[in-house]
Amino acid sequence: MKGLRVLGLMALMVMVSAWPANAQEGFWGVGAFANYNVPTLGFGDWYGNETKFGLTAAYVPSSKVTVEVEFHRGSFNNGALESLPFTWTDGKPHTSPNAKSDLTLNSFLVNGLVRLAQRGEPFAASSFAPYVAVGGGFYRYKNDVSGLLWPGQTGTLVTELEPFTDQRFALGFNAGFGVEAFIVDNVAVDIRGRYNMMIGTFRSMEDWGLQETFPLQMFDVGAGLKFYFSGK
Repeated sequence: MKGLRVLGLMALMVMVSAWPANAQEGFWGVGAFANYNVPTLGFGDWYGNETKFGLTAAYVPSSKVTVEVEFHRGSFNNGALESLPFTWTDGKPHTSPNAKSDLTLNSFLVNGLVRLAQRGEPFAASSFAPYVAVGGGFYRYKNDVSGLLWPGQTGTLVTELEPFTDQRFALGFNAGFGVEAFIVDNVAVDIRGRYNMMIGTFRSMEDWGLQETFPLQMFDVGAGLKFYFSGK
């Protein structure tokens, strides 16, 4: 938690330093995004890469800063537990034919986009600006596992473990880089890549070679279409 406070303070300092003394009248914006999620470290042992989709709403108080509210929803299917073997008392590896492992992940975040440079007139066709993105908020994940055979049984290998769910509303943060390019006046394509960390955990499944995972971390790379209108 101390690390999150430090990162939050750093993000605030960056945003304040970039805020101009005489900000122009603000613009509002809405957008839709598609992203490719890449779980890393322990999270990546459980699930492979998947997509997520979302919506954003933004306020632009100046040519250098955008404040953005973001909601995304994604899912991870066919987790590693569906195919990972365990070693039974006969000394041989066995898989669970009925195993299911699925995860849903929602995020509600507030982000600050700090433009590093502006090429062309803001919000005009053919203008673009690279930016740094920092943000934080809440992630809700729900990890459902069922159909695993019980490695401790004897006799016939038929008994399954009780299904279980790991779920939580978790605090988290993200940071990354992007570029916003206007294809026509007030309509932009936004491409960004970010690192995400959630203060959440998956339980240990040692018989299948999965250790307890904390925190949950992933990268996402995505593109969005954004529409702006004047606040005048």
